[in-house]
Amino acid sequence: MNDLTIEERIAAKTDLTIAGATAVSSEVGGLSFKDMGQVMEFAKLMAVAGQAVPKHLRAAPGACLAVSLQALNWRMDPFAVANKSYAVNDRIAYEAQLIHAVIEQRAPIKGRIKGAPEGEGQKRKWRLWCETDDGDRIDYEGPEIGNIKTKNSPLWTADPDQQLWYYSVRAMCRRHFPDVILGVYEKEELASDTMRDVTPEAQRTKPNLAQRLAAPSEPAPEPQGSAPQGDVIDRQAREAEAEDADAEAAFIALAAEGGPGSMAWDKGVAAFEDGKSITSCPYEPDEAKSDAEDWCGGWCGAERAAQ
Repeated sequence: MNDLTIEERIAAKTDLTIAGATAVSSEVGGLSFKDMGQVMEFAKLMAVAGQAVPKHLRAAPGACLAVSLQALNWRMDPFAVANKSYAVNDRIAYEAQLIHAVIEQRAPIKGRIKGAPEGEGQKRKWRLWCETDDGDRIDYEGPEIGNIKTKNSPLWTADPDQQLWYYSVRAMCRRHFPDVILGVYEKEELASDTMRDVTPEAQRTKPNLAQRLAAPSEPAPEPQGSAPQGDVIDRQAREAEAEDADAEAAFIALAAEGGPGSMAWDKGVAAFEDGKSITSCPYEPDEAKSDAEDWCGGWCGAERAAQ
């Protein structure tokens, strides 16, 4: 028994009676599951499907289950969704084309999202618009291509307008319809998940208020003038508190523009839950304003939920 491969052990534990009872349908991606048991047995079959699924799903029934449930939610063929998935930074990501198809199918809009490109070179961008089911018009201006840092897809070179369209539609959806692709990330989003410390060196080495207050006091210099020593220390503490308050207010202002559904938002929520302050935001507003807004929005949203 120990000589069996992982695939063989999974196949041996698959209940073909339950899996075989799954109905074939012309709707919902070609399959109609009766209960969770059928979905779980189907996931086991997918895990031993060999070349029918990408390598990261082979011998991984749990990952296959996650992809299958996502496909059911999207009313798509589980194998089609599986073959548009990737393993990036130990997470499951999806191809931009698939996410775009999901948005067009599930967003509460009439017809399809429409758009027109503007600008040239690094200033190239898409201006998008659509009409919601409620009759409202939504206009969205996508980012300039020069402001997008991660460009791993070959389409950025072969067909930049197409890839910029995918990027802009996804950003529009996260802003206005975050529930449609909540928790779903395109492979480049996860590939750019490694954040760097963009704090200027002078600020990075400067102790914060808590560190300054906790540090052992240094011998006071000889008084230079008539100001009492206690007044000088109090003034310095007030100035330090004012600096920290200004920084906190600036990040809270960014939160007003943030929207749920992005990875940055999720990281902001996690940061609050880990006890980090809002000023620990890892995104520099001048370089990644949208991510900074979402991160701060997630942090403030978690704070409100905890109150």
